[in-house]
This record gives sequence, structure tokens and C-alpha cells, in this order.
Amino acid sequence: MPTNETFHGFVETTTDTLLIFEACRRGIFPKINRRLQERERGAVQSGTVFVFDERESGIKRWTDGFVWSPSRILGNFLIYRELDGRDSTTDKRHDRMDLGADGTSTTASAVDRNRERALVGSLTTSYNFKKGGLIKKTMSIVVNGSPQHLISYYTKEDVLNNRLQTPSSIPELASLEISPDLLLRQSFRIPPMAEHTDMFDKMEFSPRSLALSPYPMPSMCFSETFFLLIISFFMHFQQPHYRVSLATTLVISNR
Repeated sequence: MPTNETFHGFVETTTDTLLIFEACRRGIFPKINRRLQERERGAVQSGTVFVFDERESGIKRWTDGFVWSPSRILGNFLIYRELDGRDSTTDKRHDRMDLGADGTSTTASAVDRNRERALVGSLTTSYNFKKGGLIKKTMSIVVNGSPQHLISYYTKEDVLNNRLQTPSSIPELASLEISPDLLLRQSFRIPPMAEHTDMFDKMEFSPRSLALSPYPMPSMCFSETFFLLIISFFMHFQQPHYRVSLATTLVISNR
């Protein structure tokens, strides 16, 4: 385990991220307060998660010694994939799934492809991804004027084989009440509660997917849940800070 590792597991959703930030705020998890040393970089592995505060740590730009692809936006996260050396361009067929004559996958079902896209974004690219390489997933928020950053690492094989726990699957973490400072005035592309809608759209009804939030959404009546889904749709077309404020109001009003 790398020195000062904040958490070990898989950060799947925005709520997972907020639970880790909340645990750091309460002193349950440590935040990293300096750049990684060379030996610590070598210890970064699938499941490693770091959190740091720019003001406290003095870290303005995160470095870890890996070679990464350009970032992709995936919900409220940025996703990077480890490249196989500095010469990163290659044939676009390198990371494409094999397709049969009818255009369907010969190596994975549609559900498997959707799960992989949720982990790595587009499956076809011109970059030479390292076989079995790491994926870096990051998210940032601002609290009291200071940017807070979460950096997480995983392999898609570890996630698909359920080798890594999510924060929301750990009762002690899932029961934490997230501070309003971590929710309000954040530039989320997708309000945390709206991630429930995305999960239902993808038909991912696993316990991990349903255990997304410490708020008692299942206790809502049907009409309240339907109303929330409609509001989430309209919030998609509003400015980010309006979306977060409205989503937070709905969460609080249904508690």
C-alpha cells in the first residue's frame, strides 16, 4: 500500500467521491500533503485512491510517473488510460472489440460492452493503451475557496471481477451524512442524485449500483420519484450551479 494512500477500492459514482471527501473532512481518512516520492509512485496500484487539498499540500499539478492518454469526460469525472510508452499512436484496431459478420461482439455481450464503456469511455481509439494497464479517474471540487482533488486508479479487470469495494458498499462510509459544503456551489455536470437515473437507464440493478447515496431515496413514494426524474431531465439543460442547487433542494426536501 502506498504511503499516505487515502482509500483502497473503486470510486464508481460522484456519491462515492463525496463520501471519501467527507471521511477526509472528518479525519477518518488521511489526505496526502506532499508530492509522491519515487518509491511511492512505484507502489501505486489498482485500487489506490488519493485526496489532496491544493492549499494545504501545495500541490498544483499531480504527477505519478505514468504515461497517460488525453482525458475523457465521463459524467463528473475525467478518465485517463495508461499508455504503452511515449510513442502512443497505433492502429485503431488495437483496442477494438472483435465483431462478427452480423456486427455483434464475438468477445462480450452488450451488457459487458456497456459496463466497459462506463469504465474506460470509448472502446475504439488511436492511442496505444497498455495491455492490462491502469485507468486514472479524477474529480475536483472547491471547498472554502480551496480546490480538493480525488485521484483514483484501477484496472477494468479488477472492477469487472468485483475485486475492489466501493465506498457506498461499506456501511460505515455509506452512513456518513455528506456536508453541504461538499454539495453546494459545485460545478457538477450531472447532479449526484441524477446518477440514479443513469443507472436505471443502463439496467444496472446490482447492489453496488443501487447503494449510491446516503440519502433515503427508496423511501420516496412513486410520485416523488417520478417528479425527481422529470426535474433531473430539465436540470440537464440549465447552468451547472443551478442544477446542483435544485438537486440539493430536492434531496433535502425528501429527507
